[in-house]
Amino acid sequence: MKKNNILVALVLFMIPAIAGAQALKGSYFLDSSLNRHELNPAFAPRAGYFQMFGIGNLGIGAMTNIDMPSLLYPMDGKLATFLHPNVSMEQFDKAFPKHPHLDVDFNTTLAGFGFYTKKKSFWTFDLDMRVNLDTDLPGDLFRFLKAGTGTSGKVYNIGNLNAYAMAGMQASLGYSRIIFKGLRAGVKARVIAPIAYAALNLEKISLATSEEKWNLTTEGYAHMALAGLDMSIPQGEMMPEFGFDLNRMLANKVLAGFGYSFDLGVEYTLELGTFLDGLSVSAAVTDLGMIHYNRDAVSSFKSAGSVDWVGFQNVGIDNADVETAVNDFVENAKGNLLNLSDMDHKGALTRSTMPRFHLGVEVPFLKRSMSVGLLYSMRKSHSYTRNELTLSYNLTPCKWFALGVNYSFLNTAKTMGFIFELTPRVGPAFYIGCDYLPVAFAPADFVPMLKMLPMAYRANMNFGFAFQIGGKVTKNPKKIKDKK
Repeated sequence: MKKNNILVALVLFMIPAIAGAQALKGSYFLDSSLNRHELNPAFAPRAGYFQMFGIGNLGIGAMTNIDMPSLLYPMDGKLATFLHPNVSMEQFDKAFPKHPHLDVDFNTTLAGFGFYTKKKSFWTFDLDMRVNLDTDLPGDLFRFLKAGTGTSGKVYNIGNLNAYAMAGMQASLGYSRIIFKGLRAGVKARVIAPIAYAALNLEKISLATSEEKWNLTTEGYAHMALAGLDMSIPQGEMMPEFGFDLNRMLANKVLAGFGYSFDLGVEYTLELGTFLDGLSVSAAVTDLGMIHYNRDAVSSFKSAGSVDWVGFQNVGIDNADVETAVNDFVENAKGNLLNLSDMDHKGALTRSTMPRFHLGVEVPFLKRSMSVGLLYSMRKSHSYTRNELTLSYNLTPCKWFALGVNYSFLNTAKTMGFIFELTPRVGPAFYIGCDYLPVAFAPADFVPMLKMLPMAYRANMNFGFAFQIGGKVTKNPKKIKDKK
């Protein structure tokens, strides 16, 4: 089997169909950006607006920290996979992320609007639909694949293999106001209406190697929440049977539960009559909340099983017996690995909304027609914290046109991004941008239909239309001063 089959399989594994996040990080320092209040509720654009389904905000993309440099290695003028025996375990450990993960998220605005009241205050309302998937993969799982058979008596104890998926709708109401000269604060309350939820948590995974085979033993639990769904495991069976009652789903208004979250944010702009005037510092925490899934909508199962596998054989630069290895694992895993059994749950299933934190510093110049900003972003995942720094250069030659480019780094791959906005004070507005474009590529003649292979797998795209309705504010909100 040619090595390109391994690569195609890895790429397909890592790149889902759609993913995304909140508003673009590149919009954080653009004053006219309509949706940056999703990053910090204290922010307000320079005019009111409304968005509708079909022409509102749409976010798509993909993100994982498992990049090609940790899986492919130059060797004899070619690229070999991390499974190659000439790639040492120490070399692989150094390149592979400590907490590999995969995020998938799709969001679209069904309706949204924002407006000013008495110059100081800005209100927002948004109705959104969202689908997301978060997966945390234990790094030792890949180290186990690297060690493979032939290592006698080695046992890997791995935990916290998590996968979460949720689909639902949410409505949010935000309020931003100037507190005193230079200081603006905001708050947003959000009601979450989950429609479906699924989770798989393998708390214990034992991986034992020997000269002839691998043994994988798992223990954990699984949850599924969907109004009207009936799941049960027949006597003597190891996999559940599914049933669905549409009337029960409609009686629950299609909802699997109820949730809420809050955003809090502040922004302070220096206005002290010094050369530093215009410099701003901002901070926000978003998605602070919980989701409660109704007891009668939740099906819960325990998982405990074991499977033997002979692993990958004859791994080289140009070949690896992938097909035989995968088929062997699938056949042995059927009915043996998950081995589900019913688990009672006494009350509602509760999950965190996974908060995010943003801290930004912006330095403007040339009468705010240009600025440079540095944004720190943190997201609390199910099992660890993810951090990122984004350096932005922003250009606003006139009030209705803005352009930004940015560069993200820290414990994510180095990627570029951009945002382009046309936002007149009254009339149609348009914006498009992304946070992640790969900046490094490798020759990929060995992969069918590809010439270059991106080294980092993060990609998103946000775009949308709005209609600006103006307002009483005619200047940049940051410039407004209190009237005594």
